[in-house]
Amino acid sequence: MFEKWKFNVLLLVFISILNSNFIFCKTVQINTKLFGTHNENFQVPSKSSIKEEASKLLSSSLTEDNIQSLKSELDDVQYELSQECLLHTEMVIEGLFNGSDWALRMIDAMGKPSSALLDLHISWLGNWEECRNVEVKATTTSTGTGSEGFDGKYCSAMFPIGNASAQSLLLPGGLQLKIGMCLPDTCSNIDASILVNILVKLVLNSTSIPQGYAMCQENHLELSDKAIAVIVVLSILATIIVTATLYDIINRYMMAAEQNSTKLVNGKVYGTFKSEPSTSSDEHTPMLNGQTDHAIKQPLPSEDVKREPEVQRTGFWGQLLLSFSVYTNAEKILNTNQPSGTLTNVNGIRFISMTWVVLGHTYAFGLSSTDNVATFLPAEIKTFTFQAISNATVAVDTFFVLSGLLVAYLTLKEIEKRGGVKRVNWFMFYFHRFWRLTPPYMLVLMFYVPLIKYWGEGPLWPQQGVDIDECKDTWWRNLLYVNNMFEPEKMCMPWSWYLANDMQFFIVSPLMLIPLYYSPLLGTISCLGFVLINFISTGVISKQNELGSNMILGDNNNAAFDLTYVKPWCRIGPYAVGIYVGYLLYKTGCKVKMSKVRQLRILFPFY
Repeated sequence: MFEKWKFNVLLLVFISILNSNFIFCKTVQINTKLFGTHNENFQVPSKSSIKEEASKLLSSSLTEDNIQSLKSELDDVQYELSQECLLHTEMVIEGLFNGSDWALRMIDAMGKPSSALLDLHISWLGNWEECRNVEVKATTTSTGTGSEGFDGKYCSAMFPIGNASAQSLLLPGGLQLKIGMCLPDTCSNIDASILVNILVKLVLNSTSIPQGYAMCQENHLELSDKAIAVIVVLSILATIIVTATLYDIINRYMMAAEQNSTKLVNGKVYGTFKSEPSTSSDEHTPMLNGQTDHAIKQPLPSEDVKREPEVQRTGFWGQLLLSFSVYTNAEKILNTNQPSGTLTNVNGIRFISMTWVVLGHTYAFGLSSTDNVATFLPAEIKTFTFQAISNATVAVDTFFVLSGLLVAYLTLKEIEKRGGVKRVNWFMFYFHRFWRLTPPYMLVLMFYVPLIKYWGEGPLWPQQGVDIDECKDTWWRNLLYVNNMFEPEKMCMPWSWYLANDMQFFIVSPLMLIPLYYSPLLGTISCLGFVLINFISTGVISKQNELGSNMILGDNNNAAFDLTYVKPWCRIGPYAVGIYVGYLLYKTGCKVKMSKVRQLRILFPFY
């Protein structure tokens, strides 16, 4: 995978000679002229003198031959470049020859080789802010052609290094030499790519250099129609939330005032009030019949009651408005009370698993932008602790286990409470799941897809967005939870494959739950059947497509992601295990007893 890197890098290094030699080749002259290393009366030079001397050195490095060579190359491809980009590029060349400050700043802002080139430090980002601050007024070129002014625009030029097919999940695009370029803002991505390859041909005079491409960052990104529509919808939603919260606070205040005016008898308050239900629903609680039990308590005059302000009865529309109140919802979300029978240890498992997932994704998305990845990654792969990263794909399986466990534990308890499988409203079993997940899921999709490009800026920010065509033709797949069945390149919010799998597993869960309720033997066979489907399908698909055992470090990770990683028949095994564990907890009442010897064997199976 890493063969020929050093050879290619040493060639591509010279691409930056056009700008880097201006800065580095005259270092000794700058020291002797400005800093007077042998002068006892040395004084710190002013900023203006440093700037003036640097400009002279930069402009003196450009010769008439260099200028003519650049112009001739541009003339050869002028039919491919846009007219504005071609004209402004020629202005930059003339500005360099004339020593113009703005032209020198454009060169200065470009990426240059750093140290450790032989160790493949191949990310030369340059100075994004300096490039964007360049402003050129309208002027006339040496040919007499008038031109409007332009601003500097930051572009990233990428050149593949080594074997282009040697990719992994940690390096989706393979190794690439990345050079920051500062070009006129009238140049498009295509124009920038043409100019970049012209520089390669001119400087190296070689056809063995891999073809490069460029991606540019627009200085001013206008809001799209989709973005405007989403902002309007979110603004309306925010207005409703603010209104509901104010209404809630005022309603509570008025109720508290009424209670304070209530006549007390012997220091005791009489009346009725509603109490919260004694048990609270977990997020995985299936609504089997659409009914919820509420407890109403009538305190006696002799009871000491600590009363909370009661919300006034406001009718259907008032209650609907209060459902958007931050005040009321915050009380529920931030409530840490755990009713009896709650599996509190699940929260600890969630925390550990989520930490593992975040750690793995930090490497997966961060290494492609790391300067020293070519030396860091091969060294880290050999360490024992890095196995937690290279095998982090199994971290998601813990969430499938928890999901199956909670579905089985809670559903079996509800079936027993209702008096059998036939008394369960299975339509509500599915509808409640869809209705609970889909609205916030679609809200996140609506907010994320068209607006992410506006959230930040910088040389590495995905200004073009993350999803292809902003999910124009694929959003409905997420709505129906089938997005993992299609090609991953066009998957809307690719990380949502988990939700699709979880919903698909939930749909088939009664095929395991019902047999488990009637017969432990039939239920066990059913769960084992789904586990075998997982094993056999993964093995057969991997064998036919020659997939490696490790998706993160394998050479065919894109195929592995599409064929096995996101497909339900290759991921349902852990969910079936969770279903069976939830059944065991249901049968034992969460009172599984193990000897200390067995516990130690589970914790340390290899000793």
